[in-house]
Amino acid sequence: MVMAALPLRADTLWLKNGDRVTGEVVEKTASHVRIKTDYAGEIAVAAGRVERVALEAPPEPEPEPKPAPARAATSSIDRPFTATGGIDVAFEYEHSAADTQELELDVRQRIEAGRWRHTWRAGYHREYRDGKRRKNDWRLSYAPERFFTSQRFWQGRVSTYRDWNEALERRFSLGLGPGYQLWDNERGAFSLSALLTRNRYEYARRHNETFHSGVLQWQFNRYLWNQLFEVYANGRAGQALSSSTSFLLASKTGLRYPLTDWASLQLSVETDWVKNSVEDLNDTTYNLGLGLNW
Repeated sequence: MVMAALPLRADTLWLKNGDRVTGEVVEKTASHVRIKTDYAGEIAVAAGRVERVALEAPPEPEPEPKPAPARAATSSIDRPFTATGGIDVAFEYEHSAADTQELELDVRQRIEAGRWRHTWRAGYHREYRDGKRRKNDWRLSYAPERFFTSQRFWQGRVSTYRDWNEALERRFSLGLGPGYQLWDNERGAFSLSALLTRNRYEYARRHNETFHSGVLQWQFNRYLWNQLFEVYANGRAGQALSSSTSFLLASKTGLRYPLTDWASLQLSVETDWVKNSVEDLNDTTYNLGLGLNW
């Protein structure tokens, strides 16, 4: 803080010989008067030489400005508006004893504002071998999260899945439950949530089933080596509360390497496993492709 010095008081010593001394009287006794001047410093004048002393009232300091009224502090729970997302594309063509064409698309979008965080995900997978379709499926999910503290939140989730080549053709789930944000900073984030989910499975050659399950979800990403690489892992594992479908697992784990501010090279492993009394679904897909980020 910089403070401006106040000028010296204009006190005046009238001397018996007609001279006068102007400054600030700092001491006055029966033997002398000590006065501080701005041209000769502090000097002492014998009291016998002083005819009279004229003291000026000290200047009043300027009043300090009143502080502006404090604004209401923004809650640490409230998050600034941010929108991030991207799309990962992997395409493979193999010409050998069997011609194989495979395409994998994964779209992600996350929006944060205030106490809300919204996450959308969509994916499509297709594979042809010798002109015959072997895999063809798509998936879509949306998860809103409402934060009550900087770490605790309540999450909802709705998802749907369609497969044209498996006995389990359609899946739909709707869940709700609490979550906990372990950390969320510039180096990455990690959150867990536990949902009670209602599911509906539709099969190609048997009756449909509706059941409840307990599901544990995780979302993790971490930037390594001065943000040169990003490691991420998202998934959900659940145990059905019935004897028909006993266990389910869906996860995607990968590594991204930034090529530019908006493009990255990505390598990932995706697992989809459903274990039930009819047949087990166990798909694992390895992807190497290009990611576009915004």
